[in-house]
Amino acid sequence: MIRYLAVALVAGLLYVWLGVSVSHTPPHGIDLAGRALAGHATLFALVLTESCWWEMLLALALITIMVAVRYAAWRAAVLLAIPTTLITWQLSDVLKNVFRRPRPDYWVWIHEPTYAYSSGHAMFALLVYGLWAWFIWKSDLPRNVRTVVAPLLALWACGIIWSRLALGAHYVTDLIGGVLLGTTALALASAIRVAVSHRRTTA
Repeated sequence: MIRYLAVALVAGLLYVWLGVSVSHTPPHGIDLAGRALAGHATLFALVLTESCWWEMLLALALITIMVAVRYAAWRAAVLLAIPTTLITWQLSDVLKNVFRRPRPDYWVWIHEPTYAYSSGHAMFALLVYGLWAWFIWKSDLPRNVRTVVAPLLALWACGIIWSRLALGAHYVTDLIGGVLLGTTALALASAIRVAVSHRRTTA
């Protein structure tokens, strides 16, 4: 549990530091370099970026499977992933209004109504596709399933992050912030799960 709390603390502090550093200064450095990716493969980028809204369907499907199959290992994964994702989603929206970083002025196709820091899509990419890639990789599913599905999900998560640059919806540091926020939330959720499990075993 201490390890998870340490990760949450470091990631959370980096998230705040980065947000304060970039939210009220003109884009520079890596953010300006990321502009070179805007406008490339925008149709594919749009598919990737819209896939972040599929996670609600995925969540419902997983809950159904959990109830129907009653498979303890997957039930634990669902109970970790879904509340963490939903709570962090709402927190992400709140924090955008705290940092109030303007979006880039070279958007392609989709003009988001919210502020830029931090990227909710990057956070979703980690907490949905990245996390389930890890769950599947560590599961007892057949090896050929794990070695195909887990890397594909991980690549899809990376593709979502890239898509936000391709569509001009975020700066690079917004995406880094989204990953840091997702990491903070996941580490805290893992620490809570370990604490609850320990309490049950000692009760």
